[in-house]
Amino acid sequence: RIEDDIRGRSAEQRRATRQDKSRPIVVDLEPWLREKLGLISQKTKLAEAIRYTLSRFDGLSRFLDDGRIEIDSNTVERSIRPIALNRKNALF
Repeated sequence: RIEDDIRGRSAEQRRATRQDKSRPIVVDLEPWLREKLGLISQKTKLAEAIRYTLSRFDGLSRFLDDGRIEIDSNTVERSIRPIALNRKNALF
């Protein structure tokens, strides 16, 4: 919801809003994930997903300090969809 509200704003405005609104959420997320990881079986897919997230947490939180970074890849995916569809439908 935060990203929807700041989409289209300048990089500095996005960074400032992320510092104010998103950073507290991200700061609380890592210890919460570690706590939940300790409560579930380590062989589950959920534990695997949590470990994957924790191992990449620095990259995940990089968007907080750089307003140019998008938190999702929807924009990129929409822009390459026509290329992928044309390639899929091409006759060889």
